Amino acid sequence: MAPPAPMQLRVRLPENEEVARALHEKRLAMREQPSGFKEHLDRTFGKAYRNVCAATEPIRTLKEFSKIKGVGPWLIRCMKGFFAEFSQDLSPTKRNVAGDNAAVYSYKEETKRTKGCVPNKKTAASGSPGKEAPANLNCQIAQSLPRCQGTFELQSAGKTGSAEFNMLDKNYVLTDHSILAMPPHQSNEEFLEAYEVVLILDDRENFGSRSRKVASRKVADNICSQFNVSVQVKRLPVGDGIWIARHRKLLTEYVLDFIVERKNVADLGSSIRDNRYKDQKSRLQNCGLRKLIYLVEGDPNTSNGSVASIKTACFTTELFEGFDVLRTSGYTDTQRTYGYLTQSIIDYYSTNFCGVAKSARICPTYDEFEGNCRSLQKKTVSQTFALQLMQVPQVTEKVALAVVEFYPTILSLARAYSMLEGDICSQEEMLKNKSKVINAGASRNIFKLVWGDGCNLQT
Repeated sequence: MAPPAPMQLRVRLPENEEVARALHEKRLAMREQPSGFKEHLDRTFGKAYRNVCAATEPIRTLKEFSKIKGVGPWLIRCMKGFFAEFSQDLSPTKRNVAGDNAAVYSYKEETKRTKGCVPNKKTAASGSPGKEAPANLNCQIAQSLPRCQGTFELQSAGKTGSAEFNMLDKNYVLTDHSILAMPPHQSNEEFLEAYEVVLILDDRENFGSRSRKVASRKVADNICSQFNVSVQVKRLPVGDGIWIARHRKLLTEYVLDFIVERKNVADLGSSIRDNRYKDQKSRLQNCGLRKLIYLVEGDPNTSNGSVASIKTACFTTELFEGFDVLRTSGYTDTQRTYGYLTQSIIDYYSTNFCGVAKSARICPTYDEFEGNCRSLQKKTVSQTFALQLMQVPQVTEKVALAVVEFYPTILSLARAYSMLEGDICSQEEMLKNKSKVINAGASRNIFKLVWGDGCNLQT
């Protein structure tokens, strides 16, 4: 006997009616699947739905939805498409995999695919005809571009497993929240008539050569010849790749709303261990550009570091921190990815340049972008102290920030320990008792480092 249909509940906040309705409809749709709907999954939906209806705070993004009691990784993936379409969370939608390890499993499965993709018809015309994009690249690029009121279609390209995406509605109107920053333009001025798009690669990038500058220039030349796009190599204040729109007459350079941070799996693993990658992502998130692309190069299954930590980092970077994660197999694949990204960005700005609202943000000039990024490098004493704390075993970013909230400097923390001089047990538990975020191990390790002998820190 089939269970009774779930009833719709009254939603406490009008702002949450859409997400509550979507969650309810998703539950009904899954109940009607031929394969059936497991009872424990139905209960999961029911609990999350009740808590969404009872929520006292607006649920506008996937991150806010994830904080609702009863919402786990599986439900997050089920509802990701809704937030990508109706909110400012523009993360790509991936397939659902039941269970607590859904995200890691999905990432693992995607890294196994090595089939090519046919490039976008429109952008391919400006590059080398007949070249195939890397695995699922066009799908990933389509997802990293902002969603509009147009429609994207994914079409199968035969038994090879490749795919291409086409924008069906070329005359769509952008909603305000999906508009990226645009360079200044005159009325009825075409984008490519006024501007040239240039890919800028950081001169410190490692592309497998002893001389990084020589390797970067060689890669720039290859992308330029293969895709017929302009590429330059220079020192960037943040990120590994950006795109500028250079005015053809005035030569003013405006930084477009895209930035790439490139990591091979070995470097990603080491940056996770020493917490560099959190600092780098923080700088990207505060650089003023909206579309943040995290390009992971190589197969994490072949890395010497922790495979699980690399996959988890990719998942959290994409789902909770607003990045679009692209994956490539190696240097050559990365090179092609830069080329296809450049073509897609040119296509995006060419399509939307004339139709944007007057209220759209204006792209910063390169000098403004560089000045803003320079200010990010200036750290306060508290920020430096937090970074130092994060080097202590069991001290995560959240723990470090919690400590700094109570004790903004190492001197203030040392004074607090001095007030408990002689009571080692109380000193070890002092931070733990201050905040639920700080566990006993982290509290003990910080005490040993700051006030004790600094030895025998427990991992």
